[in-house]
Amino acid sequence: MPTLEPLGTYPVKVCQSKGVDPTDALPRELLLRIFSYLSSFDLLKLSAVSRSWYDICYDGSLWHTIDATQYYTRLSSAQLTRLITRSGKYVKDLNLRGCIYLDIFESLGIAKSLSNLLFISLEGSRKFDHNALTQLIKNNSSLTHADFSSLMTLTNASCFTISSSCPNLVSLDVSWCPYCDANGLIDILRSCKYLRDLRISGCKGVEDETFMRELHNSARHLRRLSMASCTSLTDESIRVLVSGSRDRILIDPVTRRPHILPTKIQYLNLSYCILLTSQTLSDLAYAVPDLYEFELSGIPAVLDDGFNALIPSTPNLTYLDCEECSQLSDSTLNAIARADCGKMLRHGHFSFCENLTDEGVTNLLKSCPALKNLELDNTRVTDEVINVAVQVTRERVGKVLDTLQRLVDRGEYGAPQAEDLTGVIMRLATYDCPNLTWQSTLSVMRRNEERVLFNRRPMASRKRPAPSQDLTDTPEHARLSQGDTVLFPTGFIQLKCAYDHQKIIDGHLQFLLMGDFDTAIQLEREFAEYCSGDPDHEFLRYAQLAVRPNLLVGNLPALLNRGGDGSAIGQNNNASNNFTLGNIMRSRRRHRRGPILSQVLDAPPGEDPVGIDDGTVLHHRRRGSFAGCVIM
Repeated sequence: MPTLEPLGTYPVKVCQSKGVDPTDALPRELLLRIFSYLSSFDLLKLSAVSRSWYDICYDGSLWHTIDATQYYTRLSSAQLTRLITRSGKYVKDLNLRGCIYLDIFESLGIAKSLSNLLFISLEGSRKFDHNALTQLIKNNSSLTHADFSSLMTLTNASCFTISSSCPNLVSLDVSWCPYCDANGLIDILRSCKYLRDLRISGCKGVEDETFMRELHNSARHLRRLSMASCTSLTDESIRVLVSGSRDRILIDPVTRRPHILPTKIQYLNLSYCILLTSQTLSDLAYAVPDLYEFELSGIPAVLDDGFNALIPSTPNLTYLDCEECSQLSDSTLNAIARADCGKMLRHGHFSFCENLTDEGVTNLLKSCPALKNLELDNTRVTDEVINVAVQVTRERVGKVLDTLQRLVDRGEYGAPQAEDLTGVIMRLATYDCPNLTWQSTLSVMRRNEERVLFNRRPMASRKRPAPSQDLTDTPEHARLSQGDTVLFPTGFIQLKCAYDHQKIIDGHLQFLLMGDFDTAIQLEREFAEYCSGDPDHEFLRYAQLAVRPNLLVGNLPALLNRGGDGSAIGQNNNASNNFTLGNIMRSRRRHRRGPILSQVLDAPPGEDPVGIDDGTVLHHRRRGSFAGCVIM
């Protein structure tokens, strides 16, 4: 017979009968608390255990947030609809991005069941019914964040419903909605006084003067504004946004600043508004002093004089995207280096700016101490830029280490862990740059291998050798251990380079991140030997003899392009016919010519090599141009 035993404040049945679910003895409140620590996907899997677990897993109190992007491909539309409708009033955050299989009746059922939404995303849900969307908006007057981008059923009538039903709206995204234009957006701008984030990329009619005046009135509280790919946007439209009028902006003769009220916009995206010119940048000068992210890619008419006027007025700029602004030159980079924003800039995108040279880029690298990401693909930069980036990162890490060492010496900072001094500290994108050579890749690899000595303990607590002890003949590792001195990496540069070298440098960086410096150094040496060696010796001869279909000639780029069964670089696999990069590098440390390689290289020309066993790694000669091979 079951007995009752106390467990906390709840009497729990101790079930001794076979086949009885022991969780049935727990109160429902306690079970809901336990299940609340599970992920959404785990709850869906556990719902198939039993009927009681199904009832608990679908309890609405566990589904305050429903992100269908994690599992909608594994659920039918009926199951997803049942989950949302059962949760009903508990759901506050709903993400249905990409759920294209919801039909009219299912979307209408979802809209009727929800009444307390704060966040909603219907991006790309093309079949979400228009009537269901209207019902959803009317039922959720507390909605603050709405993402309706790429929604085919959003119209100007839907915008009017939003303006009348959601006065507390803070963020709205209606980008790429083909049936929504400036006439519908005007209602939202007039009614939603708390709007801080507006994204209208690809919308039509935004060049209208009436709409831009309403946007000018809202710009006093807007923080983020995206109008990318609004191809009808002109310089006069931006002038109305800034000043409220199409008239030319007057300049104060004393302060040399325009007579306009500054806005609070922090993010502005005008990419691919192809009718804009440098006049737009001149009008924006001193109108967006709080700007920290600016995207202006794909506008070929923008010149240096526009940036020379804008850059000094944006001291907080941290992100600048000028990709495909083909007429920009070093003058823009020099303006950034001179301005206050040069100390704040972290991300710079200058791809396809073909007029940029080494002088401007190196000046930018030296003058921007916070720069973390620099994209220069399809430009004229040379190896000098990479060498400057190597030197700049070395100096940055040196300053940080000096500061940390002083703090440690004074006892104000604990012993730094490895993760405090490791990781990627700069990303460079230089692919499709014709003036770069393999030596730039080699410079980055050697820079990433650098490590420094660091004293982990304060000066007062360090172990000091006895006065009579002579350390001149003590091995280096023993002296380091006695002085509490350790080797730390100095941060890494992540380089996007030529396709032939990309997998090599990615594998090299992966070894370093795993702490395998020996293998990384060996890979760097073999890469240098391969690129600097004479390709007309044994390598080409071996390539002519390798006629078997399962034989992969061992030049290093081709070797890294394949991995047996397609395994990733550095992944260990016990299969005998699969060799990872790490295993291959370690096997080459003997630096001797293996017997199978000798048999292949000594075979007469035109003869098929014989006696080659699958899974054999062939070793290269240390000073030769042959880079090794592997049988797959």
